[in-house]
Amino acid sequence: MILSPIDIRDDPFGLLAAHPMAPLVSLHHLEYVQPLFPNQSQIESLRMLTTAYEVDPARTMQQSFCYYRRSKWSISVSWAYAVQIYPWLLSAKDLETPLQTFRTWRSWSSGPFTFNTRPMSSEPCERPVIFYLHSIKEDEKGKMVTIYKKSPIKQEKKCNLANYARAFAIEKIVVSSLKMDPEKWKKVPRRQCCEASKGFWSNTMTIKIRNCKHRETITT
Repeated sequence: MILSPIDIRDDPFGLLAAHPMAPLVSLHHLEYVQPLFPNQSQIESLRMLTTAYEVDPARTMQQSFCYYRRSKWSISVSWAYAVQIYPWLLSAKDLETPLQTFRTWRSWSSGPFTFNTRPMSSEPCERPVIFYLHSIKEDEKGKMVTIYKKSPIKQEKKCNLANYARAFAIEKIVVSSLKMDPEKWKKVPRRQCCEASKGFWSNTMTIKIRNCKHRETITT
């Protein structure tokens, strides 16, 4: 089992949204980082995350990738935490590399770290559209359904590019998945695949997380 320490400062989003393929066992030093969810206290954030963890501990914060090919979007799902829509195509290697929203523990600097990071641009057209966990439930078929909504924090600048505006118009993302077998971690870890779909005029996107099919890859 692998700990998930928060030996960083500032905003932990980039690290948690690209959690490595390992069980989430522990979070600590949370008093030195911003709350995990926007517009919530750290205690409120932990209650929300704990609720999801109790439902499906093996899957919590596990990252899955999708490509919404109709619009050429790249999508990253950190289960029970956040969904990111990039209104352009990114490789799986980029998607699994944390955005550097955080600083070093000792020096409060921008690095170096013992793992790779990628910069979080200040340009709105170069940033993902981010949705955070809003609720979780189990449906009548035994599937876990998590709902994510856009961050309530208003952007000072907006991107006017058409493809970005379409992604920003989405208000809600509904993610469905089967409960993850804890025994999976005793095997060779393999990231799961997902499928994204959206009605033409709908402001809701649906995502299904599932095992990858034979010869299916998570790359573009």
